[in-house]
Amino acid sequence: MSTDRVLASRRLDIALALVAEGDYTAAIDVARAALEADNSWDEAHFTVGDIYERAGDNENAIEAYRQYLILDPIDRMGGEVRLTLLGAAAMRDRLPPDYVRALFDDYAPRFENSLRDRLSYRGPELLFEAVREQLAALTAPIEVLDLGCGTGLVAEVFGGAVGAIDGIDLSPRMINRAKAKGLYRTLVAGDITDMPDSLGTDYGLIVAADVMNYLGDLAPALQAAHARLKPGGLLAFSIEHGEAFPYDLGPGQRFRHHTRAITEWIAECGFEVVSDALGTLRQEKGTAVEGRMIVARAVHKLQTGTKRLMPIPDRETPPVPTLH
Repeated sequence: MSTDRVLASRRLDIALALVAEGDYTAAIDVARAALEADNSWDEAHFTVGDIYERAGDNENAIEAYRQYLILDPIDRMGGEVRLTLLGAAAMRDRLPPDYVRALFDDYAPRFENSLRDRLSYRGPELLFEAVREQLAALTAPIEVLDLGCGTGLVAEVFGGAVGAIDGIDLSPRMINRAKAKGLYRTLVAGDITDMPDSLGTDYGLIVAADVMNYLGDLAPALQAAHARLKPGGLLAFSIEHGEAFPYDLGPGQRFRHHTRAITEWIAECGFEVVSDALGTLRQEKGTAVEGRMIVARAVHKLQTGTKRLMPIPDRETPPVPTLH
């Protein structure tokens, strides 16, 4: 069977224009015509799934996302996340790293304008206020590690009050944006649950602004952070509250964490809570997104063989949340 990617791309562009006009019926017809031109194009199957989902046809959306995952098992576009929200895939303990990397690589050029101007994002400022009183008790100069550093918003807020700042982020393009600001001593592309040796192991403060939301099970990240802190060092992170224990995946494709689960993870990973404050992280579709700013102190070494708080087990049919 011959394929015509150029024709498929043109038809998909028309379908997306129809979506923007709210004509989902016509958009689906044109999008399916794009698949007739090139049925091997993974992005087209994902887009068809998205259009079906917007139109409220979840059954066909699920079929399209599954076909996308067959063509792209790495899942750069987040097909499994969509299936989870539609109740057709089991809950995982984190978002797929390749999806998060691709998402933020694409987002990097407009990241700051979107967060600051459109969403009124205040995560770094709220975390700085949460930890400000504790900074005076830390031995100067305070070396800081910024987890999920993005384009460097944390360094802009914390820079005048601490010493050297290092950063790590999954997205190389976000790292490049941060590097251009000249605020970091070291910047590396990597996973915050498995950090490279090029980062230090004697930080006085680790900051994680709006990054834990992409993880369900927080224990691996907390353990990795503990290993990089000096005794008595502080971890300051933001999180969104959830009612399901230990966590659930919200319609915004970010995890929400139960209070008791966070408390158990913190204790299990060698920390004690210093403060836990509420605050508005950002605006989303005209609604304030409330979060918790948690400051925890590294108080002892991790115990080997400690019983883990288990993440949510795989389920055949997880509950379907309200779609946005």
